[in-house]
Amino acid sequence: MIVGSKNEIPESKKGLFRRYQIRNLKKMSPLIIVVLLIILFMAFLISPYSKVQSVKVSGNEIISVKQIKQYSSVKIGTSLFSVWGKENKLARALKNRSQRMQTVHLKLVHFNQVKIRVEEYPTIGYLYVHKGYEPILQSGVIIKTKVLNPRAGFPVLKKFHEPKKLRRTIKQYRRIDPPVRAVINTISFSPTKSNPDRVFLQMTDGNKVYASISSFGDKMDYYPSISAKLKVKSMINMEVGAYSYPITKNKSAANTHTAQAY
Repeated sequence: MIVGSKNEIPESKKGLFRRYQIRNLKKMSPLIIVVLLIILFMAFLISPYSKVQSVKVSGNEIISVKQIKQYSSVKIGTSLFSVWGKENKLARALKNRSQRMQTVHLKLVHFNQVKIRVEEYPTIGYLYVHKGYEPILQSGVIIKTKVLNPRAGFPVLKKFHEPKKLRRTIKQYRRIDPPVRAVINTISFSPTKSNPDRVFLQMTDGNKVYASISSFGDKMDYYPSISAKLKVKSMINMEVGAYSYPITKNKSAANTHTAQAY
């Protein structure tokens, strides 16, 4: 007969000890889970996954990608905690950095990548200044950065020295349908004693128009139907009503032509 060792723990006591360990483990499990979560969170914070990995820009035409990224407070390496839940606020802040931006959308994709979608105000014309042209935006804002050569298809505003009259002219010009805008070559401030608000429009088809700042925005929409009836290059006066007469180099000959009213 084999006698057990004195140091050997009886099976009944082993079972009690295991149950005691399991009970303590269950009591400690919430604390253990919290500690593990803290460790995982700290590991996430110091890992590259907690930071913006890329910033992509789309929709821009005039403003460069580089410039938009400089304007944005979100850069590669920015903490995601600075972006999560703040996309709209960040988009508004970016939009306010440039008068050219009409809308800005910023969102997180693929967890840690940022996409910025920009829509710009289109250029609708240019203001001629000394040795350069300042773009006029659809919003009515004039960008003070000069360009040497304006883009084709947009009129140039000239001889406007009074800011108030310039603002009124741009406001009226914005009312004109885009197809009609496209055939305007220049708009010049050309006041007279009888009409201090007169403007002179040189058209791309060779016709010329006199109008008043206060009303030419609406009246110019009739230009296509008027020009279609003209057989020769003509001067069209829209200051009061609308009438036209042929353009001739000989002033006396011009006076012999009967004006055509519309």
